Amino acid sequence: MDGIAAIEARIQEITGRLNALGAQSGPGGRLGAPKDAAPTDPTSFAAALAQAQDASGVSTSDGTLNKAGVDPATWAKDFLTRLGMPVTSENMRAIKAWEAAEGTAARFNPLATTQGGFSGETNFNSVGVKNYVSYEDGMAANVKVINNGLYGPILAALQRGDNANDVATAIANSKWGTGHLVERVLAKTP
Repeated sequence: MDGIAAIEARIQEITGRLNALGAQSGPGGRLGAPKDAAPTDPTSFAAALAQAQDASGVSTSDGTLNKAGVDPATWAKDFLTRLGMPVTSENMRAIKAWEAAEGTAARFNPLATTQGGFSGETNFNSVGVKNYVSYEDGMAANVKVINNGLYGPILAALQRGDNANDVATAIANSKWGTGHLVERVLAKTP
């Protein structure tokens, strides 16, 4: 499973770069495409990623990368799976809102953890939020820190899986440092 997540992250990175190149290329989305070129194929790999769903019907990708370099939906699903939590629409809303609330560009670290102990990690900021060298390291760091004994109420709300606002409240009442930002993000999103 770990290898699959790393491959998916790399595919998303490449897809994001290709999409960026396509946006710069003009009509048709292809570099050097003539002005009257047909639009890109809607059955492309990027479109397939954007429509991906797991067996429960919960959307697992919107085809875009956030500032941390990960697809928010895919990262949320992988995070919940690694934690052994149910992948429900409410849990996905909560984790994606958490990522948005952090809004960090710390590489492979959308929840902005300061968890150390990974080869090649660097400090993203003066607080000690880390940049990780791989999707897997960032995932492992976030899983490790949330399981360190300080975040039981967050884990309990995720285990129930039925209310993103309960997860947000647990985050706000924890030592994580995000405060009430997840609650604010959820209040602005359906």
